[in-house]
Amino acid sequence: MAAKSFYGRVVLVTGASSGIGLAIARLLLEQGYTVLGASRRLPERLPRLSETDPLLAGLVPYRLDITEPESCCSLVEQIMSDYGRLDALFHCAGSGLASAVEETPVEEVRWQMDQIFIGAVNVVRPVLPLMRNQKKGLIVMISSVAAFVPVPYQTYYSAAKAALQAYATGLADEVAPFGIRISVVSPGDTKTGYTDARRVISSGQPDSPYSGPLERSVARMARDEQNGMRPQAIARAAVKNLYTSSPPLNRTPGLLYKVALLVQRLIPTRLFRAIIRRIYAA
Repeated sequence: MAAKSFYGRVVLVTGASSGIGLAIARLLLEQGYTVLGASRRLPERLPRLSETDPLLAGLVPYRLDITEPESCCSLVEQIMSDYGRLDALFHCAGSGLASAVEETPVEEVRWQMDQIFIGAVNVVRPVLPLMRNQKKGLIVMISSVAAFVPVPYQTYYSAAKAALQAYATGLADEVAPFGIRISVVSPGDTKTGYTDARRVISSGQPDSPYSGPLERSVARMARDEQNGMRPQAIARAAVKNLYTSSPPLNRTPGLLYKVALLVQRLIPTRLFRAIIRRIYAA
């Protein structure tokens, strides 16, 4: 049996085929929840995942493309048909872009916003009326420290995460009267397949003034991520929200990243950004 949850036991996890989403799904299964996992590839991947981790055989797979509103609405309709309710949503899906701002085609910018911000809107919107009618619900969104500390050569990714943060903040106030709680979990560097899946856009011109800095920045990102937190630690921070009637709007796992956000508030902006440039834009 699951430990006592303030919201219920039917939980949807997007991005459940890998990384943080998979870690959250597994932790919820351990705690006895009915876990519905959704991603573009989960129905095909789950048999193989279950072979190496039998606990995952309990995950109920659904196909989902977060960039398609119809896919999100269809998923929620299917869940209601199958279970009659949805108590909590953990939105973990999305992909990242690394590029120089000047050399990034606008269609790539739209792609990044679709993956991070619009994708979240597409998933959350059809869930809200269900939770409102239930008079209770929890929505947890996985964001990034980059929402607060923009990273050079991940500028569009940082902007998309900042948009997600603003969206969640406003949404939390709108839905609080209906018993719906919102929490944003913003990890820093995390060791997942996100590193290899990152889309890197360059001009392809050897004389580009950005090619060297971009290459070094991406290499630094990859190194930091592979030495970063484990997705299980992020999962524990996210799942904590199920056990309180008043979850915090923002959670930042890891002491290092809590300190970084504190330092950003305490020292002059010019000095803080100089430190960031030295790390990611040298």
